Amino acid sequence: MGFLSKLFGAVPADERKGIFLDYRIPQWKVTRASDLPSFLRALSDLVPDGSILYLEDGTPPAAMLKFLQERSVPEQAHLAMGTIWPRPLTFHLPATRENLYALAQLAEHCATPEMAIHLHIYYANHVLLQWFDAFSDPFYVSKEIPEDKLKVFCRELSLHYETDKEGGRSQGTSQG
Repeated sequence: MGFLSKLFGAVPADERKGIFLDYRIPQWKVTRASDLPSFLRALSDLVPDGSILYLEDGTPPAAMLKFLQERSVPEQAHLAMGTIWPRPLTFHLPATRENLYALAQLAEHCATPEMAIHLHIYYANHVLLQWFDAFSDPFYVSKEIPEDKLKVFCRELSLHYETDKEGGRSQGTSQG
């Protein structure tokens, strides 16, 4: 790492490498969600038990920061980082219903970027949900998540999803 990178606290390239959702493999693309608390509550029914919520590059208010510090676990897998500079805060929170609902309650009182800029869910060394630029761009969900579960999730949040299937476009809707 160069002198300026060290001086300004940039994340070295080798530390930014990690697991990610491979865009060359078909996956669900979901329209952006705008209601953070509802999104967090709905996640508990989308992802399998044992999943981890990864939060990167937020500026959480004091109560949320305390919650994240108390409930986070050591990383179970190293995720590809989306932030180069400055070194971001990161949290690995078990994605239990209790944790997601408590975090949603805290999120009722903060702006979305305060919680995270990048939000991912992983399970057993596989990324299940990847959302760089959370709440301003669409997010991606692994095909490991069954479509019927994704359909319920999207219906609850009034979102739409699409995927590439055998060279053609396939679309699902929140009404679907």
